Amino acid sequence: MTPRFPRWSPAFLLFLVAASLANAQTPGDEPWLKPYEGPTRTDVDATTLDGKVLCGYQGWHNTPCDGAGFGFTHWGERLGQPNARLVVDLWPDVSEYAPEDLCDVPGLTMPDGSPAKVYSAFRKGPVLVHTRWMREYGIDGVFLSRFIGEASSPKRSKHVNQVLANVREGCHREGRVWAMMLDLSGGRNTQRVKDDWTFLCDKVKVREDSRYLHHQGKPVVLLWGLGFKDRNWTVEQARELIDFFKNDPKYGGVYLIGGVDANWRTLKGDSRTEPEWADVYRSFDAVSPWDAGRYRDDASMDRARQRIWEGDVAELKAAGKGYMPTAFPGFSWDNLQRLQPGRSLIPRRKGEFYWRQFATFRDLGIRTVFVGMFDEVDEGTAIYKLADRTPAGQRFASTEGVPNDWYLTLTGAATRMIRGDAPLSWTIPSPPAAPAGSGR
Repeated sequence: MTPRFPRWSPAFLLFLVAASLANAQTPGDEPWLKPYEGPTRTDVDATTLDGKVLCGYQGWHNTPCDGAGFGFTHWGERLGQPNARLVVDLWPDVSEYAPEDLCDVPGLTMPDGSPAKVYSAFRKGPVLVHTRWMREYGIDGVFLSRFIGEASSPKRSKHVNQVLANVREGCHREGRVWAMMLDLSGGRNTQRVKDDWTFLCDKVKVREDSRYLHHQGKPVVLLWGLGFKDRNWTVEQARELIDFFKNDPKYGGVYLIGGVDANWRTLKGDSRTEPEWADVYRSFDAVSPWDAGRYRDDASMDRARQRIWEGDVAELKAAGKGYMPTAFPGFSWDNLQRLQPGRSLIPRRKGEFYWRQFATFRDLGIRTVFVGMFDEVDEGTAIYKLADRTPAGQRFASTEGVPNDWYLTLTGAATRMIRGDAPLSWTIPSPPAAPAGSGR
């Protein structure tokens, strides 16, 4: 049976717990506490989900050079010490980042002997590079991950709020769209979720932001993590949260997408099996099944189509609800989980695995796709620019010799196919067409 790979590890949960117990720090500059007032482009229509491919954006990387005080978060453990280890299976290409946004990793060198460097999303520069890539390659925008354990931490919230400000500015500057993905992993306190959305509405004013994604006249929120067996949210809590986001007199009225297990419709697999969950799932405005790790080759992808996607599409279309399945380029978390090389690998096949998912979705008439993820090198799902030259003496998943921007190129081309601007193709076009007006 194909394993299901969660989007967080036990080590990350421990980090969230530690962060939530940290002492409060007095924030300095807080750009997220006021609406964005800088340059704005409007290339991508922010009034609809229809015809869009949107990437999950973690923004969770730190370095000791960024001033946040979190060390090499999501890059490695105890880096610079004798027992250091990396926790990423892919290495980013950092050649386009400004020198001041990079940090040397102690003890790691590139094959030419130069220091190995990584970036921090706490700094604006790298995030602006990422949103520029989205425009250049024709990617519509992002769902910004916001873990409840981090957002409610007096200390860690400074990081996630700064990343929000960075993403918001980048989407304005590059004409992309953004929306919140409120991730319930690592917590089960409904009031914390409500308080955070209240903060986002009252202080950040996300609903009034011109680049914040709306659908059917409502601000879009992806509420991720209800109904999974390994997340202890109850039916009662799920109903409470859904009612709040949809019906609260002041903070409700959102277009609510449920980020749920792929077996939500049948209550099998990793979905909770209590019958009450069936009504919970169907109370969302749209459903986004988490498919990463559910299939690893063409045969298992076809089984997912037959057992999951076809039935999902038929039911939700009849009910007038939305559907946003997940596409992922491949997978690997050997370093994160201390596995033997190749043990967790789902091969990318130079992009054919990724492309075939989009072709299947187009064939099913699906008009909105979630990409997991833009920047997650921890689990080997990143689609941003990746390096084929990696630190000496370390092991990484192979980039298979494709160009460093190959998955950005494919995502942009797949967006055109999903939207109907390019014909359905079951294999990667040669070459994939650049988006009109991309400047490439």
